[in-house]
Amino acid sequence: MIKPTKKEIFFVQLMLGISLLLGVLPPLIMFLVSRKKHRYYREASRKALNFHLTIFPLFVTSSFLPSWYKYAFLAIETLIILYAMIRIAFQKSYHYPAIPYIKNKETKYIEEGYSHVP
Repeated sequence: MIKPTKKEIFFVQLMLGISLLLGVLPPLIMFLVSRKKHRYYREASRKALNFHLTIFPLFVTSSFLPSWYKYAFLAIETLIILYAMIRIAFQKSYHYPAIPYIKNKETKYIEEGYSHVP
């Protein structure tokens, strides 16, 4: 089973932490930069990007509803991202509740055994 390095774990957690403030931009940048080079970065950023693209329409829609809806979606998003960051730190598998807009085109990550990316 392939384990990610501490550097990879740190940068994925940093990307997720910044995405709490900037939304979809950090996962998008990491995905575009690393999609052909680093499998771990590509998969982690793809999953985070799918999650942000799933929750963004809900967040926009909530702006037409009472303000507590927007805060509720923001709190849920924050909890899910924090949960993913903790699971990454302990190298456990995690899954976002997301629509797979960007699909995994290769299945060899599961075969190669990345423990907490698939």
